[in-house]
Amino acid sequence: MTPATTFDAVSVSIEEDEHLLRVRFADAEFNARRYLVLERAKAPDAHDAELGLDGYSVELDAPSQACYGGIALFELAADRVTVTFEDDALPGVARALVVTFALRGRQRAQLRGCLERIFAGTGCFLDAGV
Repeated sequence: MTPATTFDAVSVSIEEDEHLLRVRFADAEFNARRYLVLERAKAPDAHDAELGLDGYSVELDAPSQACYGGIALFELAADRVTVTFEDDALPGVARALVVTFALRGRQRAQLRGCLERIFAGTGCFLDAGV
């Protein structure tokens, strides 16, 4: 993995429907060059569980840079997230990623709640924000 990388997210979306939880940090609302997407199915089926696809997924900047699991630590602060990837999670990608953003209190609470659910049971989520 390469050294740590950083980008500013001007768009932070928090989505939930009957099947999926999704958080997306992006450097633009449309046609983003840099982005981080985290997803988790609400009710994965037995087949997904058997294949190891019942946890969270991560995509960084391109569909070719995606995996299930792979985060050693995901730290949420008031104005940033710091992601430490496991060594073999995304080959060729920096081991550490810092994404900065500006959210108001209610938006940050929604983000925290969705991230808690995406990372439930993994032990890798830390809310370090004030």
